[in-house]
Amino acid sequence: MSRARPDASECVERIRSSVSPGEFGYKIQALAAHVLLRLGYRIEAVNRSGHPDIVAVKERREFRFEVEAEAFGPRPRQLTAADFASLTEAPNIVGYYALAISCPKPCWILVPASKLVCRTRPSANMLLEALSDKEYSAEWTREYVGLLQNACRQIRLASFSNLCKMARRGQRL
Repeated sequence: MSRARPDASECVERIRSSVSPGEFGYKIQALAAHVLLRLGYRIEAVNRSGHPDIVAVKERREFRFEVEAEAFGPRPRQLTAADFASLTEAPNIVGYYALAISCPKPCWILVPASKLVCRTRPSANMLLEALSDKEYSAEWTREYVGLLQNACRQIRLASFSNLCKMARRGQRL
């Protein structure tokens, strides 16, 4: 008899309880690369350190993402100068701040970097959501939930490094 697949919330909790908070953030970053794959992007880079976190290409256009994971509840957030510079350094680059929310249900908030340019203080999730690209955030959330539901065990067992290698090769979970 086979067990039912965990729902997305249960999967996130299993991942979070199996690794340190820092490693949880890295896994979410790698999963963001897999969300991009599912949305038709080619992954150029996923950086454990340095900026940006993810570089992807779609339709010959470069996209850059700074990714954060909310592991234990909301807190005000702000891009550092280095984060920001990596997202906005050239006019032909499209930059986004991507925040993965874990509770009460997994979702993404994608904020165009251009909307954060004048922010000088940390922003609460409500403000980030108000500034977000709602349609793009919904697309990311839809793909993320599907990924969690279909590959939870594989995600939990894979390392950040292996998840990133798969994404760069275009190998979907």
